[in-house]
Parts: sequence; structure tokens; C-alpha cells
Amino acid sequence: MSAIRFIIPLALIALLTIGGLWVKKNFVDEQSSTVISMAPTVEEIESLSELVTNRIYVADILKGSNKDYEGLWAINGDALITIDLSQATISDKNEETKTVTITLPLPKVVSARVDHERTLHGGIKGVRFALLRNPKNRAKIVDDAMKEAQAVIEKAANRPEIIDNAKQQAKLNLQMLYLKVGWNVSVKWQELADLPK
Repeated sequence: MSAIRFIIPLALIALLTIGGLWVKKNFVDEQSSTVISMAPTVEEIESLSELVTNRIYVADILKGSNKDYEGLWAINGDALITIDLSQATISDKNEETKTVTITLPLPKVVSARVDHERTLHGGIKGVRFALLRNPKNRAKIVDDAMKEAQAVIEKAANRPEIIDNAKQQAKLNLQMLYLKVGWNVSVKWQELADLPK
């Protein structure tokens, strides 16, 4: 019985001490604050890496020939238009008015590819007497046609109106991203001479 009389007051004292320390820590002592800037930084923009602004779908008809064969293809493919955000720079940053200028590299075509499943082969026919044809020229015409198809897709994706649309999409995306935290972003574009080699 005497042990219980001794334990109860000790437990009560321990409980009051722990409660007092908790009240002191949470309501009396000053707490350190975590403050982060919501302004655009180069590191935040670089962390986005590549900004994909457009995906372009291309369809075209190709006709190819060599001394032994002729062929026809209905090609289909696509390409991505991206902006390398690791090359972005920030200038004219004003914390008071929450305005900033971001200079971006020009959009570029990446991943131009032929969709071989959707590309239709119209057939390959010989143009000379069969015994005079080189069989390697049959495979060569297909290879050359697919290389040209990829070049056609890349060229179509590089049209000025496509690149202008990619620039508008990138500008809109960045402005909307930073508008959510109260910043007004102006976007400028690097000139070709400004781009790193």
C-alpha cells in the first residue's frame, strides 16, 4: 500500500512536468519559421527540364525509285516540339511588383519518327527485266524511303507556324504557372546567335 502512495504522486508530478514542457514549447517559446520565396528561380525552371509544347502528326505520300525498282508509301508519323528549360535565364526580377522576365531558347523538334504500323506500303515493282535487277536495290529503296519519311516529318514539324505555336504554348504555360503564386512573367526568346554551341 505504501508503494502505491509513493508511485501515484511521482506519476502525477511527471505528468504535470511533461504537460508544462509541452505548453512552454508550443505556446511560450518562439518557434523558428520556414520561409521560402515563391518567385521564379532558374533552379525551379531548370527542374522542369524539357517543356513539351506540341505534338505534331504528319501524313504524306512518298514515291521512290532507283535503277531497278519503284515504290509508293503513305507515311504517317509524329514529332514533339520542346523547349530546353536548362537554358532559361531570369532577368528584371522585381519582388515588390512581382514581375520577372524569363528568356527561353527557341523551340526545337525532337523525336521525329515514322509510325511504321500506320505507314502503308503501296508496293514495290521492278522497272527492268528481272534478271538484270540487283536484289539489294529492293531493300535499299525501302531504307531510303524511310529515311526520307523521317526527314519529311521533321521538316513539317519545323514549319514557322508550328514553331510560333510552340512559343505561344510555352509562354502561356509559364505565365499560368507563376500567375498562381501571384507573379507576372514576361517571356523573351533567345536569338540564334545567343544559343550555346
